[in-house]
Amino acid sequence: MSHLHWMRKTAVSAVVAGAVALGAHSGARAEANPELMLKALGTTEGIGPIVTATFERASAALSEEDRALALKCWSEQVCETGRGDLTVALADGFGENVWRRVTHMEFVMQALSYPEVSKIIYTSARGDASKAISDMRSLIAQGVDIIVTFPDAGPALLPTAQEATESGITVVPYIAGLGGTAGEDYLTFVAEDLCELGRQFVQFVAGANSEESIEIVELGGTPGNQLSAAWQACSEAEMEGNAAMTLLGKADTNWTQQGTFEAMSGFLSQHPDVDAVLYEYADGFRGGVRAYAAADRAMDVIVTLRTDEQGLFCDWEEVGNPNFRIFFSSGGTFQVRIALTAAMEARGGAEIGAHVDVPFKMKEVEQGMCDKALPDQMPVSTLVDTDMLNAMFKE
Repeated sequence: MSHLHWMRKTAVSAVVAGAVALGAHSGARAEANPELMLKALGTTEGIGPIVTATFERASAALSEEDRALALKCWSEQVCETGRGDLTVALADGFGENVWRRVTHMEFVMQALSYPEVSKIIYTSARGDASKAISDMRSLIAQGVDIIVTFPDAGPALLPTAQEATESGITVVPYIAGLGGTAGEDYLTFVAEDLCELGRQFVQFVAGANSEESIEIVELGGTPGNQLSAAWQACSEAEMEGNAAMTLLGKADTNWTQQGTFEAMSGFLSQHPDVDAVLYEYADGFRGGVRAYAAADRAMDVIVTLRTDEQGLFCDWEEVGNPNFRIFFSSGGTFQVRIALTAAMEARGGAEIGAHVDVPFKMKEVEQGMCDKALPDQMPVSTLVDTDMLNAMFKE
C-alpha cells in the first residue's frame, strides 16, 4: 500500500479538528470531505476554521444548473448569478496559463456555493503592474463588496488595496504578498508557510534515502525572488542538522523548463552523484528529466517540489525507474477558495486573523496521477472535478 493510499484510508473516518461556527451562510455546505483535504493538503490535521469552512463548501456538489452557470461565469469577465446582493471579484495579476485558468474556476465554483453572491467579476492584468492597479481601481469604482487578488505586482498594488479597504471593500490577497500590514491595509493574507516547505523538503529526502552521504542540489526561480529565498533558507538550516547531507550548489532556472535543463546539465556534468533536487516547480523540472536523458544518466534521484503540474508525473511514469522518487506539496489553486471564504466569513461577522495559514504535508507521486486527456500544466491537487476540467479544456 502506498504512503498516500495509507493516509487516505486512515483519514476517511478522522474528525477534522478546528471546525467552529463561523458566519451564518446558507447554500452549498457539507461536512469537509477528508479525501478532498488529503488530495489538496496531504493532511487532515491542524486545519484551522477558515480552511475547514472552505472545504465544507468545496465538498458539497453544485447542482447541474450551477455547474452550467460555473462554465458560463468562467468564460466571461462579468457574470450575473440571478440571486443575492453581493458582488465578488477575482483580480488576477496574470491569468493566461492553465494554473490561473483553473484558479479562476476554483473561485467561481466557491462563489456559487454562496446564495448571497449576485455577481462574479474577473480581471487579468496580464503581468502588467499598471493594469493591475487600474483593474483594482475599476473594481473600487464599481462598488464591489469583495476583492480576492493574486498580486503579482506585489507592494506596487498596496496603495490601491488600502484605498479599497478604506472604501469598505474586503480585500484578501493569496499566495503572493502585498506588503503593508495584514489585518489593517487588507483583511488577511492566505498562504502556506514557505519555511515549513523548506524543512519538509529536507525531511522527506532524509526519510527516502538511507545512504551515508546525501548530495543535494537546490534550484530556484528568477534571480533574487522571495519565494525561493524563503524556503531555501529553511531547507539549508534543516540540512545543517543532518551530517549526512551536503549541498552541492544552487542555481536559478527562471521557472522555465529550459532554465532547469541548463541548470541540471551543469550539475550533472560536474558531479557523479546527485542524490536529491529541491525545487518549487514541477513543470519546470521536466527540463531536469531532459537533462538526465541528454547526459545519459539514470534518474536515480529524489525530487521535492512545491507544485504538482501533472506533465512531470507523466514523465515519471514513462521513465519507470523506482529510484526516481518525487515528493510534492500542491499547486495551490484552491487557495483562492480559502481567500474568498475568509472574506465571506468576515462579512458575516467572524473574526479573521491577519494570516490564514494553509497547512500541508508532502505527498509522493504514484501511478494514475497522469491524465493525458488534460493539459500537462494541470495541477493534480485542484478541487475542480475531472468532468468540469474536461468541459473547460475540451478541444
